[in-house]
Amino acid sequence: MRPFRYLTIVLALSGMAACTGTQTTAEKSAPGLAGATTTRPNTLDMPALVGRNIDQIRRALGPPSETKEQAIGLEPTAEQMRATKGEDWINTFEKNGSTIVVTFNARTRKVLDLVLIGSNEDELMRRGNLSLTAPNYLVLPVTNPRNADQVSGVRVVSRR
Repeated sequence: MRPFRYLTIVLALSGMAACTGTQTTAEKSAPGLAGATTTRPNTLDMPALVGRNIDQIRRALGPPSETKEQAIGLEPTAEQMRATKGEDWINTFEKNGSTIVVTFNARTRKVLDLVLIGSNEDELMRRGNLSLTAPNYLVLPVTNPRNADQVSGVRVVSRR
């Protein structure tokens, strides 16, 4: 009878060892709550861009679509700077499948607003990681000039 007694103790110990909380590879790769909190590939952190200057925006989003050779280029020419005083200059960025138009003062480098382009306001809010109740920025719809019932983007403006 003694061998059966040790066998039961060994089985009990091995059963307890199996319940130590270790995970198998299959369990680790299974989707769970951790996967839900990761950043989606098509989202942007628009709130992190609020309050930045155009040079910081360019570092965060990459080079704008405009080039120096275009009539309305990356920066205003000397003649354009005299005519506009550098105000309301735009740069367009493509990031994570989204288009962002940034309006800035070319003389002071201050960003005036960021516009996330698209026709579905809820999708733009999600994609831009935006909140209507954020304390440091406002989100405003940009209506389609041809049809006031349609949205063509959301505009993000710093409250400061």
